Amino acid sequence: MGKPKPNPYLTTSDLIANAIGTAKVFGENRRITNLVASSIGRLILEMDGSGEGDELLAHALSCINAQDAEHVPALYSALNALSVLIE
Repeated sequence: MGKPKPNPYLTTSDLIANAIGTAKVFGENRRITNLVASSIGRLILEMDGSGEGDELLAHALSCINAQDAEHVPALYSALNALSVLIE
C-alpha cells in the first residue's frame, strides 16, 4: 500500500509559511524562494487539466498578505509570474 498523496493546498500553505518565517528572521533566501516556487509550480502542473491548478495558485497568492510580501518579494513575484504562464 502506497503513501497517501499529500493535500496540495496544505503543502502550499506550509511551504509559504516556512519561507515567510525564515525571511522574517534571516531575510529572503534565494534558494528557499526557488525551491518553494518550483514546488508550487510542480503541484500546479500535476493538477493541469482539472482547473484546480488555477485555484491552487490563487490559494498560494492568498497565503502572502501585503505585509508578508515585503519579506518575500521574489517569491511573490515568482508566483505572479506563474499566474501569467498558466493563463
